[in-house]
Amino acid sequence: MMISYSHNKRPVIIGIGQCVHRSLDPAEIKTPMELIEMAVHAAEADSHVKTLAQKVDTLCLVNILTQQYNDPLSEFTARINIKPKHQSYTWVGACAPQWFVNQTAEKIISGKARIALICGGEAFHSRKIDARAKGTIFQQWDFSRKKAWMVGDLRDPITELEMKYGLTLPINFYPFFENALRHHEGLTVEEHKKELGEFCAGMSKIAAGNPYSWFQTPKTADEIPVISESNPMVSFPYTKFLCSMMQVDQAAAIFLTDEQTASELGVPKEKWVYPVGGGDASDVWHVSERVNFYSSPSAGVAADTALAQAGVSLDQVDCLDLYSCFPCATRIVRNMLGIDKNDPRDLTVTGGMSCFGGPGNNYSMHAICKMVELIRQDKDRIGLVHSLSWFISKHSVGVYSGYWRQADNRNADGMDLQGGLDKIKERKVVEKADGNGEIETYTIFHDRNSRPIDAVIIGKLADGSRFLAKPEPNSGILADMMKNEFIGRKGRVDFKDGFNVFCL
Repeated sequence: MMISYSHNKRPVIIGIGQCVHRSLDPAEIKTPMELIEMAVHAAEADSHVKTLAQKVDTLCLVNILTQQYNDPLSEFTARINIKPKHQSYTWVGACAPQWFVNQTAEKIISGKARIALICGGEAFHSRKIDARAKGTIFQQWDFSRKKAWMVGDLRDPITELEMKYGLTLPINFYPFFENALRHHEGLTVEEHKKELGEFCAGMSKIAAGNPYSWFQTPKTADEIPVISESNPMVSFPYTKFLCSMMQVDQAAAIFLTDEQTASELGVPKEKWVYPVGGGDASDVWHVSERVNFYSSPSAGVAADTALAQAGVSLDQVDCLDLYSCFPCATRIVRNMLGIDKNDPRDLTVTGGMSCFGGPGNNYSMHAICKMVELIRQDKDRIGLVHSLSWFISKHSVGVYSGYWRQADNRNADGMDLQGGLDKIKERKVVEKADGNGEIETYTIFHDRNSRPIDAVIIGKLADGSRFLAKPEPNSGILADMMKNEFIGRKGRVDFKDGFNVFCL
């Protein structure tokens, strides 16, 4: 169904702001709210409209992990002295920035919003500096409790069985995908290690030229995947330099309005950048129930929806930013979008989350800000920003342009293909497995000294059902799993002392 609307209601970004705070002085630590306020002021100045924040009728605040607030929306609106009619705050999920843009663009078109502020930020670095100064333990993770008034996807991301096997954090889950992708692409462990180094080194060079990135000295392809004192193995095959750098102080904000309001406010047209398409989709929700671990069909659906709404093809896109919490996420999405490995386009505009930084749920806000900067430099450019939530579970995609590139109507159904994705049947997971099985993928836990200490195997039984298991206790098996390909190996799985145990 197509909905017609006045060209005056075309959504347009009129202000962007980013901030980064790297001070090591405990007297200069920042709270997330302080950093977000700084980003908002920067976005306001960028728009050339004084007191723009006070004109906001719609506030979208991305979930904050660093510090928990009883009422984050009230605290933030009081801090910057605004009284928006509509206010939204997400639960945990890094789709939030792009999802907010997609949702808000539709509200502007329909007249339900006029001037929106979308913002977020984290102060992990300040929290660490403060803990060090006080001699207390630094705790990076502090997930906010889910509350009914929060917006976005509130589904629990982990099953009880997955938690039983110690799978609770992204670093526990993403090696499942990385190892499966290696096997799927026919790489040896050493070839894969080389590919990871080269892939992230390319992103590192981009981050080195970004004034808002955390690391501004590029890392080489040789040092990134190699274990060292400063680069320990975190969870095979990921060393520290291959993981999202969350211990940052970063925040970002954008102002979004319609063409008519932008003109009335006097925002220079060279500042205008249009969100011309958006798409959102999700896969089988729980990792252990996925059809496989090297693909994500919903990434293609979200991108296709956004591109169709924008009226452009992927080949017409000049600039890309694919979410980069771990290398497998970017590369799996690249594959799902049909982008060739030899495609000359960079897959990030910021420098990627291992080098630019990974401020909790808010990374993609920085990608959007950078994309706006690049399009302002050349209004003929088209950009695509991709974000995801949890464990390559859900995707949000936005297409950006210096010009409006579609007729003054919009597909209200959003080319909704989620129904087809929902028909994909999840795999049955057996809690107590007994019989012959085959390894589909695995993850290996490490201690702070890079020593492998435990592993979790995901495998399938002869009838196609799936199981989680620990490898049979063996002094050398964990080291062997890091040197040789174990995916595809067959063995016996039995339920012992509360867990499935896989024996070759």
